[in-house]
Amino acid sequence: MSAEASVRAALRQHLLAAQKHPLTPVDEFWVPQSHERADLALIGRELRGFEIKTERDTLRRLPRQVTAYGRVFDRCTAVVASRHLEGTVVQLPEWWGVIEVSTNGHVAFDEIRPARQNSELDPETLVRLLWRAEAHTALVQLGIETAPNATRNTMWKLLLARADLRELRGIVRRAIRNRSGADARIPSRRFRQAGLDNAI
Repeated sequence: MSAEASVRAALRQHLLAAQKHPLTPVDEFWVPQSHERADLALIGRELRGFEIKTERDTLRRLPRQVTAYGRVFDRCTAVVASRHLEGTVVQLPEWWGVIEVSTNGHVAFDEIRPARQNSELDPETLVRLLWRAEAHTALVQLGIETAPNATRNTMWKLLLARADLRELRGIVRRAIRNRSGADARIPSRRFRQAGLDNAI
């Protein structure tokens, strides 16, 4: 198991153990349009994203990850090795949380600052997390009829026109929680060998 995978597994266990409400964890959560992948997402009453930077990682991709994650996650947290702590904090918006991770013998976490509510969500990116069938179901529940051959893009536009941000956040969270962990990831070359070739 890689260092990142070990930290992610420990982080998942740590976060789930601390929560009072049910959460759905998703590894390598795909973010629309940017095609970035958050190392871990937790879906419950909010959609929360976590980005891990181990000792072996660099911070080269962090600026574009910050921009991408800010479009879809209600809260974000960077989970970083000690050597990245200072460099990470200066690059993050104030609403991002920061957790320092140490791996000396065992994985331990120290919260430097908690994540705050994100006020920069982008509905046009958020709606793209919905598959065609999920978008159709959401429209039916809103009492909106669509043509049998309506495209996913058409249904996304209808949702954006009829659902406010609060409603859209709930629609997306419910849809993702109804998928399996593997299905919540969109297939890519990196994940095909892991049996994640699920159609969307």
